[in-house]
Amino acid sequence: MAKIKAFEGYMYNPDKIEDLGLVMSPPYDSLSEDEQKELYARHEYNAVRLSKGMTYDTDTPEDNPATRAKDYLQKWIQEDIIVRDSKPAIYLYEQAAEYNKTTFTNKGFVALLELEDFGDKVLTCEDTTPVNKQHRYDLLAATKANFSMINCMYVESEKDLSRMMMEISDTPPDVSFKIPDGTTEYIWRICDPEKIKFITNALSGHTLYIADGQNRYETSLRYKKYCASQNPNHTGNEPYNYILTLLTNAYDDGIVQLPFHRLVKFKKPFNESFVVAACQDNFKVEKIIVDTDTSEFSETLKKQIASTRLENKIALYCGGEYFYRLTLKSSKPLKSIFPDKSDGYISLDVTVLNSLILQDILGIDDTNYDERIDYTKSVMDGIKKVRSGEYGCLFAINPVKTWQVCSVATSGDKMPPKTICVFPKPASGIIMNLL
Repeated sequence: MAKIKAFEGYMYNPDKIEDLGLVMSPPYDSLSEDEQKELYARHEYNAVRLSKGMTYDTDTPEDNPATRAKDYLQKWIQEDIIVRDSKPAIYLYEQAAEYNKTTFTNKGFVALLELEDFGDKVLTCEDTTPVNKQHRYDLLAATKANFSMINCMYVESEKDLSRMMMEISDTPPDVSFKIPDGTTEYIWRICDPEKIKFITNALSGHTLYIADGQNRYETSLRYKKYCASQNPNHTGNEPYNYILTLLTNAYDDGIVQLPFHRLVKFKKPFNESFVVAACQDNFKVEKIIVDTDTSEFSETLKKQIASTRLENKIALYCGGEYFYRLTLKSSKPLKSIFPDKSDGYISLDVTVLNSLILQDILGIDDTNYDERIDYTKSVMDGIKKVRSGEYGCLFAINPVKTWQVCSVATSGDKMPPKTICVFPKPASGIIMNLL
């Protein structure tokens, strides 16, 4: 079973930082270059300097983002900008964030998770796009620290842990502040040995699904194996055997799973009539006219494809005051394409889109996917980009359902890259762990 343990976390010192929200950073993979620059200017101690430092033309093996992060970390600890807790704890971490005019409150336990190869205890549920993980490895090796946490989901229908979270969150938090994007952050330290034992025992019986942070997990696992190979007295209990992890109940109402919508590039003018006609082979196609502004248009589009039933509805937007609702007629074509895949995999909107539209109709497959496809989490943003002529069309899909995530991972399948985006994501710098 998965091994979870308490730890003595490092956090920014509120006696030194008047507004803790100003030193938090989004996860490194969510940052654009402009956002990175803005965070540098926001505060001299912003965690972006640790998690995703600026690169310069003058960088060398001796002076680069990883080495500078190491220097910043050591200096800030020496100056008590970042301080270590005096007792081992598991932390209750709560984020209150607004999405679609609704406030969601996501709670989870922050602890250390033992690193091991993917198997029965820890499962990955999504393929990742090929990326250069070396810079993450260099940062970990230089700093020997986790500045952000991966997000693992567990399935607990009894909700014993959720009830404990509710009881703890009814007490005043040890730390609370708001970050500039509007998200309110709360932290409670759980130092009671009996409560820690209850949490670790309860979580050890669950399979954990990595919802966000697979690349960081794989990088940390690589680093663990390297350290173990260099340590003749390796026991498995060394700090490098663990990774900082947020553990959330997959069925918690506060966690939101956002879809990545697909924007499509065309070298030649987009042939709307051809695509719509070709879609009719496998889809019921309905043209829905919406004469309103962009924000209301995007909300109407999302409502028109939303479904609680086991069916696939995809929206195709081509630039006018209308869109097409594509409803899959039958899953039989997919089952013939993927005879060895699970029902959860076949039921994904992105599986339907990739196979029956992007590949079959538009000729977009693994060889040219990255060249032809871009992603957006905002339908409104996608509509604007199609209207500007930057892209030929937008395909909007529904969020992945929790049962699909668990079904895919448990069966040994992996969802296609960019299938799921968990919201809200933990801030970098909120709780840190040194190896």
